[in-house]
Amino acid sequence: MVLAIGMKEVVITPPLGVNIPGQFKSRISTGIRDELYAKAMVVDDGQKMLAFIVLDVLDLLRPAVVQIRERVTAHTGIAEDCVMISATHTHQGAPVRAGFSLTVDEDYTPYMVKKAADAAIMAFHDRREAVLGHGRGAEGDIAFNRRFRMKDGTIRTNPGIGNPEIDRSVGPIDPEVIVLRIDDLEGNPIGVVSNYACHTDTIGGTEYSADFPGEISRTIKKNLGEHVVSLFLQGACGDINHVDVNGTSATKPPDHYVKMGRILAWEILRAREKAIPAQDHHADIRIAHVTANYRILTEEHINRLQELMSSGNEVEQMIARQDITLLDQQERTTELEIQVARLGELVIVGLPAENFVAFGLEIKQRSPYSYTMINELCNGSGSGYICTREAYRQGGYEPTIRPWSRLDEDTGELLVEESLRLLEQINHEHPGR
Repeated sequence: MVLAIGMKEVVITPPLGVNIPGQFKSRISTGIRDELYAKAMVVDDGQKMLAFIVLDVLDLLRPAVVQIRERVTAHTGIAEDCVMISATHTHQGAPVRAGFSLTVDEDYTPYMVKKAADAAIMAFHDRREAVLGHGRGAEGDIAFNRRFRMKDGTIRTNPGIGNPEIDRSVGPIDPEVIVLRIDDLEGNPIGVVSNYACHTDTIGGTEYSADFPGEISRTIKKNLGEHVVSLFLQGACGDINHVDVNGTSATKPPDHYVKMGRILAWEILRAREKAIPAQDHHADIRIAHVTANYRILTEEHINRLQELMSSGNEVEQMIARQDITLLDQQERTTELEIQVARLGELVIVGLPAENFVAFGLEIKQRSPYSYTMINELCNGSGSGYICTREAYRQGGYEPTIRPWSRLDEDTGELLVEESLRLLEQINHEHPGR
């Protein structure tokens, strides 16, 4: 059995003069460091077709995902539940949000929706017979857990390079680099899918950029050919970034993304060359929804928010204002989508929001498949951080900035268990090891 696979990419860089989301301040775009893309892969095993779309944006809101899926289905016949859509989480991306809010940008989003769907539609029409290979590498020197215990016992996120009050890191990283090699029947490369866990927030400023996944793509194209599509899936990186607080590696913007991208690209290329040919070329996908509760603010927290609205700085006032607004919401629960896709002996677990790395590591450790990619910020069904229970007790940035940490403490555990249930479903029909 041979798969048919198509891969395409289209530019989605917006005009200058609009907001770049991803920081606690307004940033109006003034230039283009490198183009932003929507990239797509369509996989057809003769019985089922799957589509994967990755966009160089901060995140995706649910209405955009629904519209992209509808357009793909209308033009290809691929079922909506068989379309996985994710963000690379670049903090130098397009205006998917209106300012600081969690509402959609109505001017840019319709354009992005059409372009993202078009990438998949073109990939569908470009399908050709292909073979897969699965590979893995490791890179443990460019990603760091950003949560630290200070000497006074408190927990701080990003306490600063060389801060003498740092005691130790309180969390792990995930150094694994997983690679899916995709070649035609003559061995010519069609594309590469790669997976690594680290925040794409290495640049700053007011120029658009795909951050280090963009440099991965450029390096891969230089080595394998300009036609080769590099599809980067963001791992569980809610508490992982590029900052070495010991100061032993150069982490300063604006060019650190080039260094990171090249380091990862060479590891990806190495793993690709050593990839093991897939013994099974079936494709499958499962989808499920988990009901998660929203967190409830305490009276103490509400009083603090009211104080900040009147006396805090601009950023604190903005956060407090959004938090108070959320108090009026009628919904106390939300539906989060989980999607698990299988390609040969490799699986991709599509999770919503920004997950702490511990959740990704647990899914990998318990997965029945040797090659398990975690693809977060997937399908627009949840935004912000999904923290561990321990982190909620510790404090720090991620669990306390509530507009971006709205979900209850058990949400990560629910996602892990439901992901494993879906993995077992697929493995029952097509064993992974």
